[in-house]
Amino acid sequence: MSVSTTTPTTSSHIPSRPLRRSWLLALPVVALVGAASVSVAYALPGAPAGDAPRGGAMEGFVARRLERILDRVNATAGQRGQIRAVWDGLRPQLRALRAQHGELRRQIVAAVTAPTINAADVEKLRQQSMSVADKTSALFTQGIVATAQVLTPEQRKLAQDEMAKAHGMHHQFGGFGGGEAP
Repeated sequence: MSVSTTTPTTSSHIPSRPLRRSWLLALPVVALVGAASVSVAYALPGAPAGDAPRGGAMEGFVARRLERILDRVNATAGQRGQIRAVWDGLRPQLRALRAQHGELRRQIVAAVTAPTINAADVEKLRQQSMSVADKTSALFTQGIVATAQVLTPEQRKLAQDEMAKAHGMHHQFGGFGGGEAP
């Protein structure tokens, strides 16, 4: 019994490996940056609609959502004041991180659309972007915990029910990024 071995031949119509790798690297990076920017946009509750130079409408949306949840849980004026103070204290830091993230996003786009792509530079920018996203997440979580501590256990349960209901409605109509806490 003889075994035949053949070497595969390459065709000239297949794009070069470096070009293919560049596009394969660029697509997930662009998708990751887009997803991260959406999550950061939700991280600015409590501000009036025109308060920020960019994203003010989103801030107004999140503020209205928070107010609606506080209405549904029958939050007292004192609780509302404490919760607003929490987010008023975090808002400047969240805005600065959002601006930093936006700049990194622009740098990533420039790096992956440049005539020559340096994968190491793109990876460095991705890591920086994830570091900013982690800091944003930590601050946002701090705000959520502080908000939850102001509410009673019954109010927290009602708030969770309201957020779950909104999450379901959001996904029913094809939205993305729904279900984030106010």
